Amino acid sequence: MFTFASHGSGALWAASALLVLIHASCHQLEQLPRRACDIPNETKPGICVQVGQCAAYMQVRNVTNLSSERVNFLKKVQCDVEMATVTEAKNGTELAYEALVCCPANGQDYLYPVIQFSKFEYRRFMDVTARFKRKKLKRRIQTVEPSSGFNLLNECGKQVTNRIYGGEIAELDEYPWLALLVYHSNDYGCSGALIDDRHVLTAAHCVQGESVRERRGLKHVRLGEFNVKTEPDCIEEPNYLSCADAALDIAFEHIHVHPEYKEYSSYKYNDIAVIRLKHPVSFTHFIMPICLPNKTAQTPLVEGQMFSVSGWGRTDLFNKYFINSHSPIKLKLRIPYVSNENCSKVLDLYGVRLGPKQLCAGGELAKDTCAGDSGGPLMYFDRTHSRWVAYGIVSYGFTQCGSGPGVYTSVLSYISWIESIIRRQN
Repeated sequence: MFTFASHGSGALWAASALLVLIHASCHQLEQLPRRACDIPNETKPGICVQVGQCAAYMQVRNVTNLSSERVNFLKKVQCDVEMATVTEAKNGTELAYEALVCCPANGQDYLYPVIQFSKFEYRRFMDVTARFKRKKLKRRIQTVEPSSGFNLLNECGKQVTNRIYGGEIAELDEYPWLALLVYHSNDYGCSGALIDDRHVLTAAHCVQGESVRERRGLKHVRLGEFNVKTEPDCIEEPNYLSCADAALDIAFEHIHVHPEYKEYSSYKYNDIAVIRLKHPVSFTHFIMPICLPNKTAQTPLVEGQMFSVSGWGRTDLFNKYFINSHSPIKLKLRIPYVSNENCSKVLDLYGVRLGPKQLCAGGELAKDTCAGDSGGPLMYFDRTHSRWVAYGIVSYGFTQCGSGPGVYTSVLSYISWIESIIRRQN
Protein backbone atom coordinates (compact mmCIF):
# COMPACT_ATOMS: atom_id res chain seq x y z
CA MET A 1 0.00 0.00 0.00
CA PHE A 2 1.37 3.36 -0.96
CA THR A 3 1.19 6.41 1.24
CA PHE A 4 0.84 9.91 -0.13
CA ALA A 5 2.98 12.40 1.75
CA SER A 6 0.94 15.32 2.92
CA HIS A 7 1.00 17.64 5.88
CA GLY A 8 -2.11 16.02 7.25
CA SER A 9 -0.41 12.62 7.45
CA GLY A 10 2.25 13.99 9.78
CA ALA A 11 5.09 13.87 7.27
CA LEU A 12 6.01 17.03 5.46
CA TRP A 13 4.51 16.44 2.02
CA ALA A 14 7.56 17.89 0.33
CA ALA A 15 9.62 14.82 0.99
CA SER A 16 9.22 13.27 -2.43
CA ALA A 17 11.25 14.57 -5.30
CA LEU A 18 10.52 12.96 -8.58
CA LEU A 19 7.93 10.36 -8.33
CA VAL A 20 7.20 8.33 -11.31
CA LEU A 21 4.13 7.11 -13.13
CA ILE A 22 3.66 5.28 -16.37
CA HIS A 23 0.52 6.12 -18.31
CA ALA A 24 -0.51 3.72 -21.03
CA SER A 25 -1.57 6.50 -23.37
CA CYS A 26 1.68 8.41 -22.95
CA HIS A 27 4.21 6.03 -24.42
CA GLN A 28 5.07 2.44 -25.24
CA LEU A 29 8.37 0.90 -24.36
CA GLU A 30 10.23 -0.94 -27.07
CA GLN A 31 12.79 -3.29 -25.61
CA LEU A 32 15.99 -3.64 -27.55
CA PRO A 33 17.85 -6.95 -27.43
CA ARG A 34 20.18 -7.17 -24.46
CA ARG A 35 23.74 -6.53 -25.51
CA ALA A 36 27.00 -7.76 -24.07
CA CYS A 37 29.30 -5.16 -22.52
CA ASP A 38 32.61 -4.94 -20.71
CA ILE A 39 32.91 -4.38 -16.97
CA PRO A 40 36.12 -2.74 -15.73
CA ASN A 41 38.38 -5.03 -13.68
CA GLU A 42 36.51 -8.15 -14.85
CA THR A 43 37.16 -10.65 -17.65
CA LYS A 44 33.60 -11.92 -18.04
CA PRO A 45 31.26 -9.71 -20.09
CA GLY A 46 28.13 -8.23 -18.58
CA ILE A 47 24.80 -7.26 -20.13
CA CYS A 48 23.22 -3.84 -20.60
CA VAL A 49 20.07 -3.46 -18.50
CA GLN A 50 18.00 -0.65 -17.02
CA VAL A 51 19.45 0.97 -13.94
CA GLY A 52 16.72 -0.30 -11.63
CA GLN A 53 17.24 -3.89 -12.82
CA CYS A 54 20.89 -4.05 -11.77
CA ALA A 55 21.20 -4.66 -8.03
CA ALA A 56 25.00 -4.61 -8.27
CA TYR A 57 24.96 -1.09 -9.72
CA MET A 58 22.43 0.20 -7.19
CA GLN A 59 24.47 -1.23 -4.33
CA VAL A 60 27.56 0.70 -5.42
CA ARG A 61 25.70 3.90 -6.26
CA ASN A 62 23.40 4.03 -3.23
CA VAL A 63 25.99 4.83 -0.61
CA THR A 64 26.31 8.11 1.24
CA ASN A 65 30.03 8.54 0.61
CA LEU A 66 31.16 7.97 -2.99
CA SER A 67 34.84 8.45 -3.71
CA SER A 68 36.02 9.86 -7.03
CA GLU A 69 37.39 6.43 -7.94
CA ARG A 70 33.97 4.80 -7.42
CA VAL A 71 32.25 7.52 -9.43
CA ASN A 72 34.84 6.83 -12.13
CA PHE A 73 33.72 3.18 -12.13
CA LEU A 74 30.02 4.06 -12.23
CA LYS A 75 30.60 6.31 -15.23
CA LYS A 76 32.50 3.56 -17.06
CA VAL A 77 29.76 0.94 -16.61
CA GLN A 78 27.13 3.16 -18.24
CA CYS A 79 26.25 1.55 -21.56
CA ASP A 80 26.51 3.54 -24.77
CA VAL A 81 23.49 1.72 -26.17
CA GLU A 82 20.16 3.20 -25.13
CA MET A 83 16.59 2.00 -25.02
CA ALA A 84 14.17 3.87 -27.24
CA THR A 85 10.79 4.96 -25.99
CA VAL A 86 8.21 6.03 -28.54
CA THR A 87 6.37 9.07 -27.22
CA GLU A 88 3.17 10.39 -28.72
CA ALA A 89 3.91 14.10 -28.76
CA LYS A 90 2.11 17.00 -30.38
CA ASN A 91 4.49 17.09 -33.32
CA GLY A 92 4.55 13.35 -33.91
CA THR A 93 6.57 10.62 -32.24
CA GLU A 94 9.66 11.45 -30.24
CA LEU A 95 12.54 9.20 -29.24
CA ALA A 96 13.26 9.29 -25.54
CA TYR A 97 16.25 7.59 -23.97
CA GLU A 98 16.65 5.14 -21.15
CA ALA A 99 19.80 4.96 -19.04
CA LEU A 100 21.41 1.51 -19.23
CA VAL A 101 24.28 0.09 -17.21
CA CYS A 102 26.56 -2.89 -17.68
CA CYS A 103 25.46 -5.45 -15.11
CA PRO A 104 27.14 -8.76 -14.19
CA ALA A 105 25.46 -11.48 -16.26
CA ASN A 106 25.53 -13.91 -13.34
CA GLY A 107 23.62 -11.53 -11.10
CA GLN A 108 26.50 -11.20 -8.65
CA ASP A 109 28.12 -8.04 -7.33
CA TYR A 110 30.92 -6.26 -9.18
CA LEU A 111 34.27 -7.79 -8.26
CA TYR A 112 36.13 -4.49 -7.78
CA PRO A 113 33.92 -1.41 -8.32
CA VAL A 114 36.74 1.11 -8.34
CA ILE A 115 38.82 2.67 -11.11
CA GLN A 116 41.97 4.29 -9.82
CA PHE A 117 43.30 7.25 -11.72
CA SER A 118 46.38 6.26 -13.71
CA LYS A 119 49.71 7.11 -12.13
CA PHE A 120 50.16 10.13 -14.37
CA GLU A 121 46.57 11.23 -13.98
CA TYR A 122 46.64 10.56 -10.26
CA ARG A 123 49.58 12.94 -9.86
CA ARG A 124 47.57 15.52 -11.75
CA PHE A 125 44.58 14.82 -9.52
CA MET A 126 46.64 15.34 -6.39
CA ASP A 127 48.08 18.51 -7.88
CA VAL A 128 44.61 19.82 -8.63
CA THR A 129 43.48 18.86 -5.15
CA ALA A 130 46.22 21.03 -3.68
CA ARG A 131 45.82 24.01 -5.99
CA PHE A 132 42.35 23.87 -7.56
CA LYS A 133 41.17 27.10 -5.95
CA ARG A 134 43.69 29.23 -7.80
CA LYS A 135 44.51 27.10 -10.84
CA LYS A 136 42.87 27.87 -14.20
CA LEU A 137 42.42 24.72 -16.26
CA LYS A 138 42.74 25.17 -20.02
CA ARG A 139 39.47 23.45 -20.79
CA ARG A 140 37.40 25.94 -18.83
CA ILE A 141 35.62 28.69 -20.64
CA GLN A 142 36.51 32.27 -19.90
CA THR A 143 34.52 33.58 -16.98
CA VAL A 144 31.75 35.95 -18.03
CA GLU A 145 31.32 38.81 -15.60
CA PRO A 146 27.76 40.14 -15.16
CA SER A 147 28.93 43.63 -16.07
CA SER A 148 30.38 42.61 -19.43
CA GLY A 149 27.11 42.67 -21.33
CA PHE A 150 26.07 39.03 -20.87
CA ASN A 151 22.76 38.64 -22.71
CA LEU A 152 20.64 36.44 -20.47
CA LEU A 153 17.89 36.05 -23.06
CA ASN A 154 20.30 34.59 -25.62
CA GLU A 155 22.64 32.68 -23.32
CA CYS A 156 20.49 31.20 -20.55
CA GLY A 157 19.86 27.46 -20.58
CA LYS A 158 23.10 26.69 -22.45
CA GLN A 159 25.59 24.09 -21.28
CA VAL A 160 28.96 23.05 -22.61
CA THR A 161 28.47 19.29 -22.51
CA ASN A 162 26.81 17.71 -25.55
CA ARG A 163 26.19 14.35 -23.88
CA ILE A 164 22.71 15.25 -22.78
CA TYR A 165 21.14 11.81 -23.05
CA GLY A 166 24.00 9.57 -22.00
CA GLY A 167 23.60 7.57 -18.81
CA GLU A 168 22.04 8.18 -15.43
CA ILE A 169 24.93 10.08 -13.84
CA ALA A 170 25.15 13.70 -14.94
CA GLU A 171 28.32 15.09 -16.45
CA LEU A 172 30.44 17.42 -14.35
CA ASP A 173 29.18 20.45 -16.28
CA GLU A 174 25.66 19.24 -17.03
CA TYR A 175 22.74 21.33 -15.75
CA PRO A 176 25.05 24.08 -14.42
CA TRP A 177 22.09 26.04 -13.01
CA LEU A 178 21.33 23.48 -10.30
CA ALA A 179 21.75 24.82 -6.78
CA LEU A 180 21.87 22.98 -3.46
CA LEU A 181 20.26 24.62 -0.45
CA VAL A 182 22.40 24.20 2.68
CA TYR A 183 20.84 24.68 6.11
CA HIS A 184 22.44 25.74 9.39
CA SER A 185 22.29 22.11 10.49
CA ASN A 186 24.54 21.41 7.46
CA ASP A 187 21.81 19.27 5.88
CA TYR A 188 21.14 19.32 2.15
CA GLY A 189 17.40 19.08 1.82
CA CYS A 190 16.39 20.88 -1.34
CA SER A 191 17.56 22.21 -4.67
CA GLY A 192 16.88 25.27 -6.76
CA ALA A 193 17.69 26.72 -10.17
CA LEU A 194 19.79 29.79 -10.91
CA ILE A 195 17.72 32.08 -13.17
CA ASP A 196 20.12 35.03 -13.46
CA ASP A 197 23.32 36.19 -11.78
CA ARG A 198 21.54 37.06 -8.54
CA HIS A 199 18.42 34.89 -8.09
CA VAL A 200 17.62 31.23 -7.42
CA LEU A 201 14.16 29.77 -8.03
CA THR A 202 12.99 27.09 -5.60
CA ALA A 203 9.95 25.75 -3.74
CA ALA A 204 8.45 27.72 -0.86
CA HIS A 205 8.50 24.66 1.39
CA CYS A 206 12.29 24.56 1.04
CA VAL A 207 12.71 27.92 2.76
CA GLN A 208 9.69 28.12 5.07
CA GLY A 209 8.03 25.61 7.35
CA GLU A 210 8.50 23.24 10.26
CA SER A 211 11.35 21.19 8.80
CA VAL A 212 13.22 24.33 7.75
CA ARG A 213 12.92 25.67 11.29
CA GLU A 214 14.12 22.32 12.67
CA ARG A 215 17.26 22.78 10.60
CA ARG A 216 17.67 26.32 11.92
CA GLY A 217 16.92 27.95 8.59
CA LEU A 218 18.75 28.39 5.32
CA LYS A 219 22.49 28.96 5.65
CA HIS A 220 23.62 29.48 2.06
CA VAL A 221 23.20 28.34 -1.53
CA ARG A 222 25.76 26.07 -3.20
CA LEU A 223 26.39 26.40 -6.94
CA GLY A 224 28.52 24.25 -9.24
CA GLU A 225 28.27 21.07 -7.14
CA PHE A 226 28.59 17.51 -8.46
CA ASN A 227 29.70 15.22 -5.61
CA VAL A 228 28.94 16.59 -2.17
CA LYS A 229 31.58 14.32 -0.63
CA THR A 230 34.62 15.28 -2.73
CA GLU A 231 36.44 18.46 -3.68
CA PRO A 232 37.42 18.94 -6.40
CA ASP A 233 35.15 16.72 -8.49
CA CYS A 234 37.08 14.81 -11.16
CA ILE A 235 36.26 12.21 -13.80
CA GLU A 236 38.93 10.49 -15.87
CA GLU A 237 38.26 10.95 -19.57
CA PRO A 238 40.33 9.43 -22.40
CA ASN A 239 43.83 10.96 -22.20
CA TYR A 240 43.02 13.59 -19.60
CA LEU A 241 41.51 14.22 -16.19
CA SER A 242 38.36 16.34 -16.21
CA CYS A 243 37.93 18.39 -13.05
CA ALA A 244 35.23 20.86 -12.11
CA ASP A 245 35.73 24.21 -10.46
CA ALA A 246 35.32 24.33 -6.72
CA ALA A 247 31.69 24.52 -5.67
CA LEU A 248 30.62 28.02 -4.67
CA ASP A 249 28.84 28.66 -1.37
CA ILE A 250 27.10 32.02 -1.45
CA ALA A 251 25.03 33.73 1.23
CA PHE A 252 21.58 35.12 0.51
CA GLU A 253 20.27 38.64 0.95
CA HIS A 254 16.54 37.98 1.00
CA ILE A 255 14.02 35.16 0.51
CA HIS A 256 10.78 35.97 -1.31
CA VAL A 257 8.05 33.41 -0.60
CA HIS A 258 4.92 33.75 -2.69
CA PRO A 259 2.46 35.79 -0.60
CA GLU A 260 -0.37 33.29 -1.16
CA TYR A 261 1.63 30.24 -0.05
CA LYS A 262 0.33 28.64 3.16
CA GLU A 263 2.71 26.16 4.76
CA TYR A 264 -0.10 24.23 6.48
CA SER A 265 -2.21 23.87 3.35
CA SER A 266 -3.04 20.31 2.32
CA TYR A 267 -2.67 20.91 -1.42
CA LYS A 268 0.41 23.16 -1.34
CA TYR A 269 -0.69 25.73 -3.85
CA ASN A 270 1.72 28.58 -4.71
CA ASP A 271 4.72 26.49 -3.63
CA ILE A 272 7.32 28.84 -5.09
CA ALA A 273 10.03 31.16 -3.77
CA VAL A 274 12.87 33.30 -5.12
CA ILE A 275 16.17 33.59 -3.23
CA ARG A 276 18.16 36.77 -3.83
CA LEU A 277 21.88 36.07 -3.43
CA LYS A 278 24.11 38.41 -1.46
CA HIS A 279 26.09 39.36 -4.55
CA PRO A 280 26.08 38.53 -8.29
CA VAL A 281 27.84 35.36 -9.40
CA SER A 282 30.14 34.96 -12.38
CA PHE A 283 29.17 32.45 -15.04
CA THR A 284 31.51 29.56 -15.90
CA HIS A 285 31.28 26.06 -17.36
CA PHE A 286 29.75 24.96 -14.07
CA ILE A 287 27.58 27.92 -13.09
CA MET A 288 25.04 29.19 -15.64
CA PRO A 289 21.37 30.26 -15.44
CA ILE A 290 18.46 28.34 -16.89
CA CYS A 291 15.80 30.06 -19.02
CA LEU A 292 12.32 30.90 -17.82
CA PRO A 293 9.35 30.07 -20.07
CA ASN A 294 8.28 32.60 -22.66
CA LYS A 295 4.66 33.61 -22.06
CA THR A 296 3.99 33.93 -25.80
CA ALA A 297 5.84 30.81 -27.00
CA GLN A 298 4.13 27.54 -27.86
CA THR A 299 3.90 25.42 -24.72
CA PRO A 300 5.43 21.91 -24.62
CA LEU A 301 2.96 20.86 -21.92
CA VAL A 302 1.26 18.10 -23.89
CA GLU A 303 0.65 14.51 -22.84
CA GLY A 304 3.79 12.39 -23.14
CA GLN A 305 6.21 15.23 -23.92
CA MET A 306 9.56 14.38 -22.34
CA PHE A 307 11.08 16.55 -19.62
CA SER A 308 14.22 16.15 -17.50
CA VAL A 309 14.96 16.37 -13.82
CA SER A 310 18.31 16.27 -12.09
CA GLY A 311 19.68 16.42 -8.59
CA TRP A 312 20.96 14.43 -5.68
CA GLY A 313 17.64 12.81 -4.79
CA ARG A 314 17.83 14.08 -1.22
CA THR A 315 14.24 13.45 -0.31
CA ASP A 316 14.47 11.93 3.16
CA LEU A 317 15.39 15.08 5.08
CA PHE A 318 11.81 16.29 4.83
CA ASN A 319 10.12 12.98 5.51
CA LYS A 320 9.89 11.49 8.99
CA TYR A 321 8.23 8.22 8.04
CA PHE A 322 9.77 7.00 4.80
CA ILE A 323 13.42 7.22 3.87
CA ASN A 324 14.30 7.26 0.19
CA SER A 325 17.88 6.54 -0.78
CA HIS A 326 19.78 9.57 -1.94
CA SER A 327 22.97 10.10 -3.84
CA PRO A 328 26.01 12.27 -3.14
CA ILE A 329 26.46 12.68 -6.91
CA LYS A 330 24.26 14.52 -9.37
CA LEU A 331 21.83 12.17 -11.14
CA LYS A 332 19.39 12.78 -13.99
CA LEU A 333 16.20 11.29 -15.37
CA ARG A 334 13.87 11.89 -18.31
CA ILE A 335 10.16 11.70 -17.55
CA PRO A 336 6.95 12.35 -19.52
CA TYR A 337 4.50 15.13 -18.84
CA VAL A 338 1.16 13.85 -17.54
CA SER A 339 -1.92 15.96 -18.20
CA ASN A 340 -3.73 17.43 -15.22
CA GLU A 341 -6.77 15.38 -16.15
CA ASN A 342 -4.92 12.06 -16.00
CA CYS A 343 -2.89 13.10 -12.97
CA SER A 344 -6.04 14.08 -11.08
CA LYS A 345 -7.48 10.60 -11.64
CA VAL A 346 -4.64 9.22 -9.51
CA LEU A 347 -4.46 12.00 -6.94
CA ASP A 348 -8.22 12.01 -6.37
CA LEU A 349 -7.91 8.49 -4.97
CA TYR A 350 -5.90 9.97 -2.11
CA GLY A 351 -8.08 13.01 -1.58
CA VAL A 352 -5.56 15.37 -3.17
CA ARG A 353 -6.85 18.15 -5.39
CA LEU A 354 -4.56 19.37 -8.15
CA GLY A 355 -4.61 23.13 -8.61
CA PRO A 356 -4.68 25.05 -11.92
CA LYS A 357 -1.14 26.34 -11.29
CA GLN A 358 0.30 22.87 -10.69
CA LEU A 359 1.37 20.24 -13.21
CA CYS A 360 2.42 16.61 -13.16
CA ALA A 361 5.16 14.48 -14.67
CA GLY A 362 6.32 10.93 -14.19
CA GLY A 363 8.14 8.03 -15.78
CA GLU A 364 7.98 4.28 -15.30
CA LEU A 365 6.05 2.54 -12.58
CA ALA A 366 8.27 1.26 -9.75
CA LYS A 367 11.41 2.68 -11.28
CA ASP A 368 14.11 2.71 -8.61
CA THR A 369 15.69 5.97 -9.72
CA CYS A 370 14.66 9.08 -7.84
CA ALA A 371 16.97 11.66 -9.33
CA GLY A 372 15.49 15.00 -8.35
CA ASP A 373 15.30 17.15 -5.26
CA SER A 374 12.44 19.15 -3.86
CA GLY A 375 12.69 22.68 -5.19
CA GLY A 376 14.62 21.60 -8.27
CA PRO A 377 13.51 22.39 -11.83
CA LEU A 378 11.42 20.34 -14.23
CA MET A 379 13.37 21.05 -17.43
CA TYR A 380 12.45 21.05 -21.11
CA PHE A 381 15.06 21.18 -23.88
CA ASP A 382 13.93 23.71 -26.47
CA ARG A 383 15.50 22.35 -29.66
CA THR A 384 14.52 25.42 -31.67
CA HIS A 385 16.81 27.65 -29.61
CA SER A 386 19.07 24.86 -28.20
CA ARG A 387 18.48 25.81 -24.59
CA TRP A 388 16.95 24.44 -21.40
CA VAL A 389 13.82 25.99 -19.91
CA ALA A 390 12.42 25.52 -16.39
CA TYR A 391 8.70 24.74 -16.63
CA GLY A 392 8.16 23.34 -13.14
CA ILE A 393 9.46 23.21 -9.58
CA VAL A 394 9.48 19.90 -7.70
CA SER A 395 6.77 20.29 -5.06
CA TYR A 396 5.41 17.02 -3.66
CA GLY A 397 4.36 13.46 -4.40
CA PHE A 398 4.24 9.95 -3.04
CA THR A 399 6.50 9.03 -0.15
CA GLN A 400 7.72 5.99 -2.07
CA CYS A 401 9.41 6.72 -5.38
CA GLY A 402 7.64 5.06 -8.27
CA SER A 403 4.21 4.97 -6.67
CA GLY A 404 2.51 7.76 -8.58
CA PRO A 405 2.88 11.12 -10.32
CA GLY A 406 5.08 13.91 -9.05
CA VAL A 407 3.44 17.30 -8.62
CA TYR A 408 5.24 20.45 -9.72
CA THR A 409 4.55 24.14 -9.36
CA SER A 410 3.99 25.60 -12.84
CA VAL A 411 6.66 28.25 -13.46
CA LEU A 412 4.74 29.65 -16.41
CA SER A 413 1.87 30.56 -14.08
CA TYR A 414 4.14 32.74 -11.95
CA ILE A 415 6.29 34.49 -14.55
CA SER A 416 4.89 37.94 -13.77
CA TRP A 417 5.52 37.49 -10.04
CA ILE A 418 9.07 36.24 -10.62
CA GLU A 419 9.86 39.13 -12.94
CA SER A 420 8.44 41.64 -10.46
CA ILE A 421 10.77 40.29 -7.76
CA ILE A 422 13.80 40.57 -10.02
CA ARG A 423 12.92 44.05 -11.30
CA ARG A 424 12.41 45.65 -7.93
CA GLN A 425 15.71 44.31 -6.63
CA ASN A 426 17.87 45.59 -9.48
